[in-house]
Amino acid sequence: MTAAERTTPAQLTVASTAQVRAVVGEAARPLRARFLAAFVLLVGGASAALVAPRLMGSIVDLARSGHSILGATGAAAVWISGAAMLAATAASALLTAYGFVLMAGAVDRVIARLRERVIDSGMHLPLARLERVGPGDLIARTTDDVTVLTQTVNETLPAITGAGFAVAVTLVGMAVLDWRFVLVALVLAPVYYFAIRRYRRQAPAQYLEERRHRGRRAAELLASVRGLPTVRAFGLQGDRRARISEHSWAVVRLAVTIRIINNRLFGQINFAEWLGMTLLLAIGFQLVRDGAVTVGAVTAATLYFLRLFGPIGQLMLVVDPISSATASLQRVVGVIVENEGADGAAGADRDGDRAHGELRVRGLRFAYGDREVLHDVDLAVPAGRTVAVVGASGAGKSTLAAILAGARPAGAGAVLLDGADIADLAPASRARQICLVTQDVHVFAGTVADDLRLAAPGATDDELRAALAVAGLELDLDREVGAQAGALTPVQAQQVALARVALLDPPVVVLDEATAEAGSAGAAELEDAAQRITRGRTAVVVAHRLAQAARADEVVLMADGRVIERGPHPELVAAGGAYAELWAAWSRGRERLSPPRGTDE
Repeated sequence: MTAAERTTPAQLTVASTAQVRAVVGEAARPLRARFLAAFVLLVGGASAALVAPRLMGSIVDLARSGHSILGATGAAAVWISGAAMLAATAASALLTAYGFVLMAGAVDRVIARLRERVIDSGMHLPLARLERVGPGDLIARTTDDVTVLTQTVNETLPAITGAGFAVAVTLVGMAVLDWRFVLVALVLAPVYYFAIRRYRRQAPAQYLEERRHRGRRAAELLASVRGLPTVRAFGLQGDRRARISEHSWAVVRLAVTIRIINNRLFGQINFAEWLGMTLLLAIGFQLVRDGAVTVGAVTAATLYFLRLFGPIGQLMLVVDPISSATASLQRVVGVIVENEGADGAAGADRDGDRAHGELRVRGLRFAYGDREVLHDVDLAVPAGRTVAVVGASGAGKSTLAAILAGARPAGAGAVLLDGADIADLAPASRARQICLVTQDVHVFAGTVADDLRLAAPGATDDELRAALAVAGLELDLDREVGAQAGALTPVQAQQVALARVALLDPPVVVLDEATAEAGSAGAAELEDAAQRITRGRTAVVVAHRLAQAARADEVVLMADGRVIERGPHPELVAAGGAYAELWAAWSRGRERLSPPRGTDE
C-alpha cells in the first residue's frame, strides 16, 4: 500500500465547487434550450407583475392631480386600469406557470441523471476503497444525500425561479420610476451580503459535518445489524449502542447549532426590511417635495418594495435548505469524481481481445496500514494450468487472491497477464479477463434467469441451463430467488456463482475458498463443479480442502505472507516437508471421520 493510500481519509471524496459545476454542467448541457425558454417565460411573467403596482400609482396621481391613464381620465381611466391590471396579472400567472414547469422539468432531469451516475459510480468503486471507508458513507450518499437533494430542489425551485426573477425585474422597475429609488437596494445590499456571507461561512461546514456523522451512524448501525449474532454472543450490545449513540448525539448537537445560525440570519433579514422601508419613505418624501416625482410614483415604488419582501424573504429562507443541498450535492458528486479518478488510473481496454491466460506475479508486497501481510511473493501460472494455494489462516492467501483478480491494488511488485500489468487495464476489461469467486456470494432478488444474466445479459435460456449444468445445479429459470423469495442453500448459491463464471467465460479464474461454505454433504459436489469450471482455464484456487490441492497441477504453500514450498502434489508429499506434514495430518483426520464401509458419507 502506498503512502498516499495510507493517508486517505476514512470517507469518500467530497467534491469541490469546480467539480460540482463541471458535473452538473455536463448533465444540464443537453437541456440548454429548455432552460433558455424557461428563462424567457419567467422574465416575462415577472415583468407583467409590475403592471398592477404601476397602475395603482397612476390611479393615485389621477385622483390627486387628474393625470390621464393610457389616454383616459375619470372613471374610464379607472376601468381601463382595472382591465389592464387583470390582464397583466393573468399573463404573469400563465407565463410564470409555464416557465416554472419548463424549469422544473429540466432540473428534475438533471437530478435524475446525477442520481443514475452516482448509483453507477458507487457500484464501480474499487473494493479496497469501499472496505477502507466502510459501506455506511456510500449508503448515506446514495440514499440520504440524494433524498435531501431531490426534496430541496422540489421544495425550493418555486422560490428560486419565481422570487429570483421577481427581485431582479422589480429593481429594474424601481429604477425606471427614478434612479434614486435604487439607492435603497444599494444600501441594503451590504446588509444582505454580510448576512449571507456569515451564514455561508458557518452553515455549510456544519451541514457537511452533520452528514459525516450521519454516514458514520449508518455504518455503525449496519455493522451491528450484520454482526448481530456476534454482538449477542460476546455481549457487545452496550459497546455497539454507545458507538451509535455517539454519532446520533453529534447529529443532534450539530442540528441545534445550525438552528442558531438560521435564527441569526432571519433577524438580519427583518432588520434589512425595516431599514429599506424607512429609507424608501425618506427618499420619496424628499423627491415629492422637490417636485422630481409624483406621489403616484412614490406609491408605485413603495408597492414595488413591499412586493420584494416576499421574494427576498423566500430567497433568504431557501439559503438554509440550499446550503444543506449543496453539502449533499458535494458528497453525491464526490462519488462520481472518485469513480472517474479510479477509472482514469487504469485506462487500457481489451474488450474483444481475449487474454491467452498466462499469469505471473513478481515481487508482490502488500500491507494493511503498517502491517505487511505479503512479502516478495513470486508466482507463475502457465496458461490453462491450475495452481492451488494452501496454508494456515492468516498466511495471506485471500489477500493474494484479491490482488490477482485486481480487487486490491498491489502495494509493490506487479501482477502480469500475458506480460501486461493488470493495473493498466480498465476495471471492466480486467473483470472480463480475470474472474474472482469467494466463499461469500450473493443471490440477487429476481428470477434465476435474471440472476445469471448479470454475467451475460444476452444469454439465451439454453445457455443459462448449460451453465447451471456445468455448475451441477438444476433450477427452474423462472424461479424467484433472493431474500424475500425462495432462499437458496449455501451450496446452491455457490453453484449459481460458478454458473455465472461459466457464462462470463473468462480466461483466468481465481477461486478464494469458493467451496468452503459447503458442509460435508455438499463439499464433493462443489469441488467437482469448481473443477469443471476451471478446466481449460488458467486457475488459482485458494484451497479450503487439501483434496482440491491434490487435483491441481501445482501446489503453493504459504506461511506468514511468503511462499515456502511449491511444486506438484506428489513431489511435495514425497519431499517430506511442511506440505507433507499438512497432508498427513489432513489425511489422518479424514480417516477418523470416514464412515464405516457400506454407509453413505
